[in-house]
Amino acid sequence: MEVLLFGLIAERAGARTLELSAASTSELRVRLAERIEGLAALSYAIAVDRRLVMGDVPLNGSEEVAVLPPFAGG
Repeated sequence: MEVLLFGLIAERAGARTLELSAASTSELRVRLAERIEGLAALSYAIAVDRRLVMGDVPLNGSEEVAVLPPFAGG
């Protein structure tokens, strides 16, 4: 699946997108940490089909997945 990256996370990855395979958001976090140095130390959110998700959510590969850095401001 194509994973969209934003902000500091995209900068660390050196790309705006990554092609990864994962059956769930928990597995996706592991795959992301393997590919992006220092990601495990950052706070970030995952959005699936433009909705922030908490916990472990199943993925089938057809979703729009985005990794979002912390937000600031109002």
